[in-house]
Amino acid sequence: MFKTFNPSFSTIILNRFFILFSSLINVESVKIKKQKFIDKMMPLIIEENRLILADRKNLIRVYDYLINNKTLSKNDQKFIKDISESYFVKTSNRHKVDIIEELLNKVDIIPNSIVMAQAAIESGWGSSRFAKDHNAFFGQYTYDSKEGVIPNFREDGKKHLIKFFLTPQHSLKSYFNNINTHSAYKAFRSKRKFLRQN
Repeated sequence: MFKTFNPSFSTIILNRFFILFSSLINVESVKIKKQKFIDKMMPLIIEENRLILADRKNLIRVYDYLINNKTLSKNDQKFIKDISESYFVKTSNRHKVDIIEELLNKVDIIPNSIVMAQAAIESGWGSSRFAKDHNAFFGQYTYDSKEGVIPNFREDGKKHLIKFFLTPQHSLKSYFNNINTHSAYKAFRSKRKFLRQN
């Protein structure tokens, strides 16, 4: 008759050690993955906020000059025209003071932590197909077939696409513009304005 095999105490301990060790390796690899994502994205987020802040400072300069002098240079007029187009602010039949005040509500930074958190959630810390293959870190929709790719699990009858980008920086720029212009984020912009004033 064969003897029933009973693993020794040392064998049980060894098996448990390997299980624990494997778990620790997995945890460590996840930490490394997340840190790499942060290291990649944070400089881009900081740079985008820097560019926006530079535009905001220029807007404030133009606003103050307009209030004090009742006129603007051609360069400043062009700046207001161009940035108004970027932020979807109407300019026809409007006083420039009103235009700039609306712009100041939109041309503003978004906290780095908010941008990073949303990028991590939407892209699975950069591991999603859209992030890896299409630089799409925020799951922004489009209906233009020249600008988007079809989601794998899109419901029947739905026509939305996930917008793709040439670089991660382009994805960030589009995200910032979306937060700063879309009506869905009006409450966020109002809260941000309130915090600036207080």
